[in-house]
Amino acid sequence: MSLFFRPHHKAQKDRSILKRVDQTLSRQGLPSALLHFGLFIIIEWSLLMQAPTPSVVYLFGLALVVMAAWRFIMIAQFEEWYARGPARWRDAFILSGFLHAGIWSAYLTYRLATAPEAPILQLGILYTAAIAAGGTFVYSLYGKTVRLYLLVLLGPIAVFYFFLSALEIALILGIGFVAMYFYLVSTAHRVGDLVWSFLATNHEYKLRLSVLEQAREASTVDNKSNRRFIQQILMRVKNPLSGLLGVLSMLSLGDQDNENQGMLSIARRSGYSMLDLINDLEAFIEQRDQTRVPQSMVFNLRKTLEHAMADMGAKAHENGRELSYLYHPDVPERIEADPQWLSNAFRRLLDFTLDMAESGEITVRVGIDSEAGQEQLILTFYFINTEMAIEDLRSALNRQMDILPEDEDVADQLTLMVATAQFKAMGAVLSATANDDLRKIRVSLPISTTSQQASSFKPAKYMAGKSILLVDLSEQNERSLTAEFMSWNMQVAVWTLDRLLDSEERIETDFIFINVPVDDQKARQQLREIESLSERFVAQTHIVLYASELQRSLFADLNGRYTFVEKPVARDQLLSALRAATDESEDAEADIYRCENSRVLLAEDNLLNQKVVLRMLEQTGVQVDTCVNGREAIEKLKTNHYDLVLMDCYMPRLDGLEATRLIRKDEINTGQHIPIVAMTSEQTPEVERECLAAGMDDFLGKPLQRDLLVGALQRWTAD
Repeated sequence: MSLFFRPHHKAQKDRSILKRVDQTLSRQGLPSALLHFGLFIIIEWSLLMQAPTPSVVYLFGLALVVMAAWRFIMIAQFEEWYARGPARWRDAFILSGFLHAGIWSAYLTYRLATAPEAPILQLGILYTAAIAAGGTFVYSLYGKTVRLYLLVLLGPIAVFYFFLSALEIALILGIGFVAMYFYLVSTAHRVGDLVWSFLATNHEYKLRLSVLEQAREASTVDNKSNRRFIQQILMRVKNPLSGLLGVLSMLSLGDQDNENQGMLSIARRSGYSMLDLINDLEAFIEQRDQTRVPQSMVFNLRKTLEHAMADMGAKAHENGRELSYLYHPDVPERIEADPQWLSNAFRRLLDFTLDMAESGEITVRVGIDSEAGQEQLILTFYFINTEMAIEDLRSALNRQMDILPEDEDVADQLTLMVATAQFKAMGAVLSATANDDLRKIRVSLPISTTSQQASSFKPAKYMAGKSILLVDLSEQNERSLTAEFMSWNMQVAVWTLDRLLDSEERIETDFIFINVPVDDQKARQQLREIESLSERFVAQTHIVLYASELQRSLFADLNGRYTFVEKPVARDQLLSALRAATDESEDAEADIYRCENSRVLLAEDNLLNQKVVLRMLEQTGVQVDTCVNGREAIEKLKTNHYDLVLMDCYMPRLDGLEATRLIRKDEINTGQHIPIVAMTSEQTPEVERECLAAGMDDFLGKPLQRDLLVGALQRWTAD
């Protein structure tokens, strides 16, 4: 905290502006310091003609020389000294200004007392008035500091004329100096406010101008260089975001409080939404410039779509809408397509329907169709809307992104246009129909199936023969969950909430699955009614509450055992919730996996990301060594045995790709092969191919997800 300066203007709190002001004013002080000494020489030379110079005058001269040298040193060492502490530098600068003013004022007062009739001293008085005006401008930018500066500079001279001078006009001169003091103080206040306001406005204009200049430059530079620049910026954003998401994941594992879990979940989703936005921006740039086409790879379709649905659950609740989806059992879980493009397009189209839906339920159907031997993935979105005519909806689906009408506001349809363009880039055909107020958007996307279908999901092993009662579900959710539970070989019954409340018989079932309304007031009323029915359930009955993540806090005061399931629920999470409710749940494979006998080398230059990944690895029991560049990784591999290397692709001194090439070259002579898993924020097929070509065995995208990291450990360190 500065001794002399207390910021109160907005611009004074901006460090960049304040630094420029400090540097400029420090340079302005050097000419006055030199003039002080120069005028001192002139005055003393003139007085020397009349009488010998007193010894004390030499001390004044020496002090003025020292102050001038000190000012020069402060300017020369500005960057170094300022970096140690702006407030400390500013205090030193202001204090030296006070000292300089005090030395000059004391010298001039002494000379007025010893040679009052010397005409040359009138030049000194005029010069003092001039530097008082100049100092007013300099120190006016430091608030009330100017008062003390002017008091030090003008005070001794005013006191001399009031009490010590024998001149006839001494009183008038003293009053003049006092009047000058108050005038300059008031002027300094106005000048300070004016300058700081100007600096704030100028800074704002510069920011706007900088944005416009960047936009102008971006439109003239080579497209390839421009894309690379933006990608580098996005990667820099991803790095701290990766650390943030990793920390949130760690906190969620250690904090079992329901409300905290809900807040952490929202924070994680917000982070992932930001990450999705960055990925969308990358995809938009590539699509706009037509520099990349969708790249096919095998991925889990169901998990991809369910993840996108789950991300939209909170927004659906905030909009007061129910969000449901029907996944036809014939749809393959793993397909060959571009998961990033499909996820982005699906999410954007779902986001559009949530914004446009005026009431009721938004339903997404996932189906399969075969036309001329080509399998088609059918995505159908249903929502209620009375304002947007079906012709406008069809027009938006067919609109080109680079051809926008000047006389039409299409901002509300931008999300739809981007989603449409992404789907069409994958070969999809989109159409829109209407039935009264019900709008339907249909996406027909050609896909290629793969023999690598998921086989680990076996709910019947745990749920076969159990019974479940579905209560107060929407029509589409009821159909979807009924079909899902029946495929698990469960006995399913469907009741309304009124029937549940009015029934007087004891209810014998393993699970009661109750839908919680999106309206929080209605939800509280319903929860109170459900709580009053707990005595009518048999001991083996487990109550499952189906609600939005944003409603988790409503369950804090409920008595008894309740299981929370988030809307819309993925089937893996649904199975885990039911198993947890029956106390038969075992920890997920990623949670129980231990490999104490394995040793891993982690090469990561970002210390925050390194700490997060290190924590994830330590939870599995592995021994971990760390390094910050490829050169260190190679040296550690020469002196230690590791079962796995996690290698960041881009590091200083020697990046992960080149380090891997050198490691593989050395392995030709040793006959050994250590698994190397790439870690990178650039999750594109090109980068993945580059990693594999360098000799890496696997590929993990940042931010690392714990289950994927554990999966990599299982693949490469299992005995």
